[in-house]
Amino acid sequence: MEKVEKGKGEVILSQGVRDYEQKAMVADFVRQARLNPDLSRSVWHTAISFDPQDEARLRANPQLMQSVASDYLKGMGLDQSQYAVIEHRDTGHSHFHIIANRVANDGQTVSDSHNFSRSETLLRQIEQKYGLTPMNEQAQRKSLENLPERDRSRIEIRDQVRESLSHSTSDQELREELARHNISMIVNRDKAGQPRGISFEQVKVDQNGEEIRVAFKGSKLHQNLGMGQIQEQLGLNAQLRQKQALEIEQAKERAKAQEAEKSPQIDDKSPKRGYGRSM
Repeated sequence: MEKVEKGKGEVILSQGVRDYEQKAMVADFVRQARLNPDLSRSVWHTAISFDPQDEARLRANPQLMQSVASDYLKGMGLDQSQYAVIEHRDTGHSHFHIIANRVANDGQTVSDSHNFSRSETLLRQIEQKYGLTPMNEQAQRKSLENLPERDRSRIEIRDQVRESLSHSTSDQELREELARHNISMIVNRDKAGQPRGISFEQVKVDQNGEEIRVAFKGSKLHQNLGMGQIQEQLGLNAQLRQKQALEIEQAKERAKAQEAEKSPQIDDKSPKRGYGRSM
């Protein structure tokens, strides 16, 4: 909550507590915990981080983080108790904290039995539901040197495509960005010339100076890199860029208006000179 007060965080979900002030929130938690005085540990805390590859989607769809948190609360049996979900923006990756009361609204105890394994299973399900980067892929990136060459190339191409896609707003922008990394985007067509899929090809040079071409279908790189998903993300990015441009323009207009209000207003009440007839 201190980070919220400093502008480095935000309460994105809450239930049963006054989420606008730290002392009030603590008082609410303590009051309900007294319904079950035999429970020695009533505080539940979980921190959930997103993979950096998912940052673009989180920026384009702020509701996504709330949906993940809501599903986690329900899956762990915390949705019938008090809780506060607080996003922190003090690191390079998006993450949020859940503070919940293990004393439910009816005074019963929310079980923490096998909570680690239950949590891990639930998070894998949430990853799949929302198409988030799976934990196993995150681990793979940390040990690329132990992978076969083709698997390493697949992960490297996937990561670069997702990075380039995160800030591209059109096919042309995406192609140009990928070309800087020697990756070509190829639209696969049927006999009638209709687009049916998309592939990515990278050209590498081996130790002998010979070119090696490696290609993968977008859907084989990641389930969110098929043709339809890429077009959808490009559209979201374009909308976000337009929104940001509009906000910048509106901010400039507001600044001009405020500057105009501060400027001294000259009220000229001196008599006007003119010609008239005397009576």
